[in-house]
Amino acid sequence: MSPHKLEKSFWQMARRILIDFETTPEDADLNFRIWIFAEDLYRALRSNELASLTLDEVDRVSSQLIIPVRSKRRVRRAAAVIEQVLEEHFLTQVARLSVTDEAGHPVD
Repeated sequence: MSPHKLEKSFWQMARRILIDFETTPEDADLNFRIWIFAEDLYRALRSNELASLTLDEVDRVSSQLIIPVRSKRRVRRAAAVIEQVLEEHFLTQVARLSVTDEAGHPVD
């Protein structure tokens, strides 16, 4: 990949959506539900190309899931998809969404 393409790719992924789950390693049922949620979220985000989530990230999900958003303009739409899938899996009470820049600083 050329340096120009790397630079363009870096600037395109200007935001990340963090999903923090209130769970513990001992809560096997909730952790399984979070994993199933992450699989469905992977499919939902992949189908509309709003954000990128890999199957490796899905397999490693625990108490936090970090989702790079392809552009700043897509953050609201990606968050709406995430919230919809959270509702479908009855996880809205144990999940908190936040948005950060690439450096991990919170943004509005």
